[in-house]
Amino acid sequence: MEDPDKFDKEDKGRNFAEYSGIAFQMLATIGVFAFIGYKIDEHRHSAKPLFTALLSLAGVIISLYQVVKALNKK
Repeated sequence: MEDPDKFDKEDKGRNFAEYSGIAFQMLATIGVFAFIGYKIDEHRHSAKPLFTALLSLAGVIISLYQVVKALNKK
């Protein structure tokens, strides 16, 4: 008979890897959008970082949508 704790440990490891992957995907999405906004503001010589703020917010919204979509897939 197999040890049931073994399966629990494997599931926990798999869940950890999956959820940490989602976190890195969120970080990458927000970072890319913020970087693009920063470059636009830098190119326009803006006094206020309007595009950085707007695209960072867009990145947060898109990354949250991706998380909800990934969690509902389960």
